[in-house]
Amino acid sequence: MTNAILATQSLPETLFRLIQTEKVYVQEADNGVISITPIHAGSGLRGIAKNSNLTTEKLMAYRREDEGLNR
Repeated sequence: MTNAILATQSLPETLFRLIQTEKVYVQEADNGVISITPIHAGSGLRGIAKNSNLTTEKLMAYRREDEGLNR
């Protein structure tokens, strides 16, 4: 299963024209189904990331590092 946050500019033009946000959440399920969910700027942070300087990019870097150590 793969999860990623992408800039909509990186999507093919057909999808880019359909999505009105700057970023999307892309998730691939174990059965091969890929879902793309627009990320709205006003959605805000929740949980442990609220009121912190933890960005999505930092979190993903931590996860990649952790996965590398657990192999």
